Amino acid sequence: MEELRFLYLKQEDVIEAGVLDMKRTIKDVEEVFRLYAEGKVVMPPKSPIDFYDNDYRGHIISMPCYVGGDIDVVGIKWAAGFPKNPMRYGLPLGIDIIILSDPHSGRPLVIMDGTIITAMRTSAVTGIAIKHLARPDSEKVALIGAGVIGRTTLMALPYCMSNIGEVRIYDIRLEKAKSLANEFKERLPVSVVRSLKSTVMETDIIITATTSTNKFVKSKWISKGSLCIQVGTNEFDENTVLSADKVVVDNWEQIKDYRRSMLAQLYKEGRLRDNQILELPFIVAGKQPGRENSSELIFFDSFGMACEDIIVAYRIYRNAVRNGLGEELELWKRPLWK
Repeated sequence: MEELRFLYLKQEDVIEAGVLDMKRTIKDVEEVFRLYAEGKVVMPPKSPIDFYDNDYRGHIISMPCYVGGDIDVVGIKWAAGFPKNPMRYGLPLGIDIIILSDPHSGRPLVIMDGTIITAMRTSAVTGIAIKHLARPDSEKVALIGAGVIGRTTLMALPYCMSNIGEVRIYDIRLEKAKSLANEFKERLPVSVVRSLKSTVMETDIIITATTSTNKFVKSKWISKGSLCIQVGTNEFDENTVLSADKVVVDNWEQIKDYRRSMLAQLYKEGRLRDNQILELPFIVAGKQPGRENSSELIFFDSFGMACEDIIVAYRIYRNAVRNGLGEELELWKRPLWK
C-alpha cells in the first residue's frame, strides 16, 4: 500500500466525538497517570517559546509523548497561549493542535483541534487532585477566574466532591463571573463574590485559573486544612507554598525547568527541594501519600502533561473513526522515495 491517508478533525468533529464528557475525561486522565507511574509513558520535557513585547505576550509549547500499555499511541500537542487574543483578535486565548501517529510505522493517524481537549483535561486534573488531596468533608469552593478553565472546572466538581455546599466565583471582570454563574446556577450552588479576599476566606478548596502573573492569593487568607490548586503560573504567594504541609505537582521535572514558574524560582534559590515534592500520578497509583489528615494544608500546582492530551485525543480519534466523523486527507498517493 503506497497511498497514505490520515483523518482531519475540526473542533466541531471533536465535540461530536464526545470531548465534552467530563466523567470519561477524568477516567482517561486517571488511567494515564497510572501508566505514567508504572513507567509506561515516554514524555520528553515541554519545549516552550515565550514571546515578549514590553511584557509577556504569549507562548507556544511543543509537547510530545508516547503512551504505552493498552493505549499504544504516540503524539504531540502544539499549544499556543496568547492572553490578549480575545480582546485583540477575537480569538480564544488557547489554540491547540494535536497530531497522533502509529508508533509501529510512524504513519500519521489524525490531525485534530486540541483546544477543547486542553480545557477538559486541565479541569479533569483539578478534579483528580480534589479527590486525592481535599478533605472528604470539603463543601466550600473558591473559583478565581471565570474563563474557559473556570467553566470546565465547574463541569468537573460534581464528579470529585460528594457534598458541594457553596461555589464562590470571582473574576476581575465582574460580568464574566456573573455570566458563568448564570450558566451553572441550575447545576451548582454558585454565587458571585466581588472581593477576592472574601472569595477565598473560610473555604475548603481554592482554585485559581487565570492568566495573571501576580501572586494575588495571600496565605493569611487560607484556612488550615485547605487545598490550594494553582492552574495558572504564579497566583498564590510564596508563603502559601513554603508553609504548606505538602507540595504536590503533576510533573516536577518539567515545572522546575520552566523559568516563569514560581516553584522553579523557589527551587533555584534553594528554598524548595526535590525531596519536598510529591507527584499526583504517583498518588493516584498509590505509590505516594495523598491527604493523610484533615489539618494538612496542601498546595497543588497543575502544569499540564502531554500524556493527558494524548490519551483523551486517542479516545476522540477512535470515536470519530467509529462514527464516520471528520475528513480523510491524503499525504501522498505514492512516495517519491522509499
